[in-house]
Amino acid sequence: MNNVEVDSISRLPDEVLTHILSFLSTKEAVQTCVLSQRWINIWASVPILDINHDGFEKVGVHDCSAAFDDCSGGCKNALIMSVVRFERLMTGFLDNRAPTNLERVRCARHIHSFEHDASVGWIDHVALLMPLDINILITGGTDNSLDLPDLVFSCASLHHLNIALYARVKTIIRPVSINLPSLKFLELTWVELPDDFDQKLFMGCPSLERLKLCSCDLYFSGISSEVLKELTLINCSLYEQIQISCPHLISLCMTINLKRDGISLKNMSSLVNVNIALFGDDVLNLNLLGSLSNAAKLVLHIGTPVLKEQLEKDISNCRNFNNLKKLVVAGKWDMSHDFYLIACLLKHSPNLKELRLLLFNESQCETQEAPQKVSGGVLFQHEYLETVKIGHMYMGILSSELIDAIIKLLGSYVKKIGNVIIT
Repeated sequence: MNNVEVDSISRLPDEVLTHILSFLSTKEAVQTCVLSQRWINIWASVPILDINHDGFEKVGVHDCSAAFDDCSGGCKNALIMSVVRFERLMTGFLDNRAPTNLERVRCARHIHSFEHDASVGWIDHVALLMPLDINILITGGTDNSLDLPDLVFSCASLHHLNIALYARVKTIIRPVSINLPSLKFLELTWVELPDDFDQKLFMGCPSLERLKLCSCDLYFSGISSEVLKELTLINCSLYEQIQISCPHLISLCMTINLKRDGISLKNMSSLVNVNIALFGDDVLNLNLLGSLSNAAKLVLHIGTPVLKEQLEKDISNCRNFNNLKKLVVAGKWDMSHDFYLIACLLKHSPNLKELRLLLFNESQCETQEAPQKVSGGVLFQHEYLETVKIGHMYMGILSSELIDAIIKLLGSYVKKIGNVIIT
C-alpha cells in the first residue's frame, strides 16, 4: 500500500475504518498502527477480538510442542516466545482498547506441555468488556486441569457462549453462580459438569433457547426449561439417571453413553425432530417413546441388546406417532430374526411414509435356530409406505439373504410398499 492509498483511506470516518479493520485478525489490525499518526489508535475501537495462537508460531514449531523436552534449544525458545507474544498482544489489546462494548470474541489458544501454570484469566477481562458473542478454543495443556474463571458466567450482555477446552484433563466447570440473562445459545465441549450445574444453568439463563454439549461428562440429573427449543448432547457420558422436561423443545439430538441408570423424557409435546443414539449395558430404565408422539422425524440408534430390550418394554407406554413421516432404526442385531421393535414402531405410526433400516451384521438366517421374535402375535397391517431403505450401519455390504428376509417380514406388516432402496 503506497502513501497515496494510505492517505486516501485515512480520510475516511473512524466508523468506516473500524469496520474495515473488523475483517482482519486482531494481530493484523494492531499492526496498522505503524501506517501513520491517523492509524495509531483506530484498532482500539474495532468491535471484534479475533486472535489465534497459531499465528504467533513459526512453521513447524507447533508440531514439536507435544515433545517439548526433545526439542532443540532454538525450538524451545521459539515456543516460549510464541506464548509471550500471544499473552502480550492479548493483554495489550484488552488494556488499551476503547471502552466501547465488544461485539464478538474469537480466541484460539494452544497450551504447551511446559506451561504447568498456564492461566486463562484473560477470559475474565474479555467478559468485562461486555461482548455479545464469545467463542473460545483451548487445546493442549499439562496433566493439570484448567482453572476457568467465573466472570464469563456473569456477563449480562452475552447472547452466544462457546467454550471448547481440549485439555489433557477435562476441566470441571463449577461456577459459584450463573447469571447470563441475555444468553440464547450455550455450547460446551470436553468438560465435566457437576451435579449442581443444571440448577445454576437454568436459573441463571432464563432466555436460553439452544444448548449443545459435546464430549462432556454429565453428573447432573435433570434438564428442565420452559424456553429451551434445541437440545444437543453429542458423545456425552451420563453418570446419573436424568430427566429431561422441556415443553417447547423442537429439536432433540442425543448420542449418549449411559454409565448408570437411564433417561426419562417428560413434557415434550413440541418435539418435531428427534435423533437418539444410546450406548451402555448398565441401564435400568428408559422412558423415551411415550414423550415422542408428536415427532415428524425419529432416528433411533440402539447400541446394545440391553438397550433394545429396554425400548421394547418402553413401547408399551407409547401413544401413536400420528405426525411421524420418517423413521430410521439402526441396531446391532439380526432384524431378520428379531423384528419385534420394528413391528411395534410400525403399528404405532399410522401415517409413516419412509422407513430406513440400518443393519450391522451379516445374515444369520441359515444358522439361527431360535424362532423369530416378531410382534407378539398382534395382527395388524400398515396401509402404505412410500419408501423403504435398507443399508449397512457402517457402509458395509449386506448379504442378499438378509435383505430378502427383511423385505419378506415387512410384507407381513405393510399392505403396500412403493419403493425399496438398498443403500
